[in-house]
Amino acid sequence: MKNLSLILNFILLIAVGILYYLHFSNGSEKSSESGTVQEIAKVLPSVPGGIVYVNSDSLLDNYTYFKKKKEELEAKQERIKNELTSESDRLQKDAADYQEKAAGMTDLQRQQTEEQLMARQQKLMDKKDQMLGQLEEEKSKSSEELYLKVSSFIRSLNVNNKYNFVLGYSKGGGILFANDSLDITGKVLEGLNKEYEEGKK
Repeated sequence: MKNLSLILNFILLIAVGILYYLHFSNGSEKSSESGTVQEIAKVLPSVPGGIVYVNSDSLLDNYTYFKKKKEELEAKQERIKNELTSESDRLQKDAADYQEKAAGMTDLQRQQTEEQLMARQQKLMDKKDQMLGQLEEEKSKSSEELYLKVSSFIRSLNVNNKYNFVLGYSKGGGILFANDSLDITGKVLEGLNKEYEEGKK
């Protein structure tokens, strides 16, 4: 979770750069906005200096898209763990059976059995690497999707160039204090969750 919080802080930092560019560029492109974005943009506060923040921890805890993805990835990780544990247990049992019977086997039988056990062990290790590699790839893809969704939404919220900076605040992060009046997390969450629900329909 801490890594995801750091990723989200990085996402928000990139979004800040985008907002800064849009604020000072001469011909910022106009994109079609959903009703949700327009409604939320209207009620966001205008603040001196144009600096607000989003609580990264709260965003991760309450963003429906992220919670669903997290549940999916955790369920997949548990399935992988159970499958690998089951195969490993069978291999260990067969190895223990071999050790009990080894004394009564011929040299050729022992050699063949040991080769089979080693081949199964190598196959299991390769399977573990492949499955965990695919899981990491999915986590990386999920982080990228999270980045795109959050940065795109924050960018669209700043249609009237109210803000020069949107900071990411998290417990233990670089910002030691943040005034609650500059917190736009609730509105950002509201919009992101509405957008997610609309996208599912």
